[in-house]
Amino acid sequence: MTHHPNPATWIPRVLRFIEANLPVLDRKGEEWDHMFTSAYQFGCDALIALGQAEETGRGARPLPHPRLPGILPRWDDICVTVLSLAHQCGLLSYRLPDGCESPEAAAWWGRRAGAVLPPPNIRTAHGLGPAWAAPQVLPVLRALGLIESGQWTVTAKPVLWRKEPQEWDLDIAADSRFQLALDRAVNEMPADIRRRLDGLVTITEADVTKGLIRREAHQQGLRAEHGVSRVIGLPLTRDSVRQGLICLRIHDLDWLFFSNWRWPDGWLSRSSGNGRWRSGTIASPSACAGPSSRSFIRTDRSLRGEPSRRSGSPDRTLHPAPNKIRIIRADGPLRPAGAPPGT
Repeated sequence: MTHHPNPATWIPRVLRFIEANLPVLDRKGEEWDHMFTSAYQFGCDALIALGQAEETGRGARPLPHPRLPGILPRWDDICVTVLSLAHQCGLLSYRLPDGCESPEAAAWWGRRAGAVLPPPNIRTAHGLGPAWAAPQVLPVLRALGLIESGQWTVTAKPVLWRKEPQEWDLDIAADSRFQLALDRAVNEMPADIRRRLDGLVTITEADVTKGLIRREAHQQGLRAEHGVSRVIGLPLTRDSVRQGLICLRIHDLDWLFFSNWRWPDGWLSRSSGNGRWRSGTIASPSACAGPSSRSFIRTDRSLRGEPSRRSGSPDRTLHPAPNKIRIIRADGPLRPAGAPPGT
């Protein structure tokens, strides 16, 4: 769903919510600081896309004469922004099926496991799990059409697929609509996207050599500046450089989908204007692109490890020696090995 049928119902509430929950650079609140944190970056970009602010080096600055643009940003991107910001600020808590907070969430907020918390006020519906939202969040979610009568709406499902709360253990890949979207992404891929993808998924020996030269030059520069004894790093090998290139290519592939694809619309046309609006930056493109952008990247010498459905991350504990990366499946976010969920 690209646009809410009646933006007037959600724009005022969304603007107030975002403005009230972004960090500020000074006491006067003249600039919002995204702190290089995904949810805050989403919020700053949303204010910019909605004609309320201009971009700064660290966030956004309110415009003296704000004005809504002729083409609004996508409704689903705005929804992801609100959900991300609310969750970041502790105003939205995804719960386990029994309504309890997950041990990981409790540890993050410094609470003991089993601490008494307000019960969920958003009920399970349409395959989505329970959640608790603060009083100031509920009207915003309701205005966006994400909740109704105390439960998730059917239109909230694809939006929350993009968030993929680990507490709910969603099996997105088992949904026939996801498989259809995946097939469309492959079969209807624009020629320019295919060329870019083909360039990203192949790692040649020449690429490894160039990467090795760059990293050696970087280390030498650090040693020259700080002294040999103060620069400690693992020995550079062709295999370690290749592994680094794989992580970079995974990131670039994620950005390729993030910038050009949405479920269920598929590939976005160049004429879609703000349809390509990025509700976020490098920090976490996988949070906004949709399931097909979260492709598991494996090598011709398969990693063999199956994805962890709980964390949504692939098992990359084994170390192949690949020349070719290929997309195998798409049911979890891309991130380097060892990165925590949500990065």
